[in-house]
Amino acid sequence: MPFLMKIATLGIAAALVTAAHAAEVPKLDVSRVCLPIGGDKTLQIDTARCFKTEQEAHDQLTRKWMDFPAADRTLCTQTATTGGTASYVELITCLELKRDVAKLPADRGLTVRPSSLPTK
Repeated sequence: MPFLMKIATLGIAAALVTAAHAAEVPKLDVSRVCLPIGGDKTLQIDTARCFKTEQEAHDQLTRKWMDFPAADRTLCTQTATTGGTASYVELITCLELKRDVAKLPADRGLTVRPSSLPTK
């Protein structure tokens, strides 16, 4: 097989793997969200409830994942994993907010100007 054909085949295979992966809810390690930082016992965190809430958010995402646009899934996954922590609750919240904002009318008759300017 010529060299260029091999590269093209690898590129197509990588694209298919990426597309298939994008169709699945990402696997997040939520332990840093649900456990006190550095084992600090002064923070009162109900870890069992936190993990349960994260699991419920994951389950909901599993059912609705493909209902969200791919670009939103990518952006919100990056947002939900920024800073060394990851949260399904944050991920689904981001996706739902983006969905709801997209449904708003583009022009709601609102104008933005500094408050120090006189009105016409």
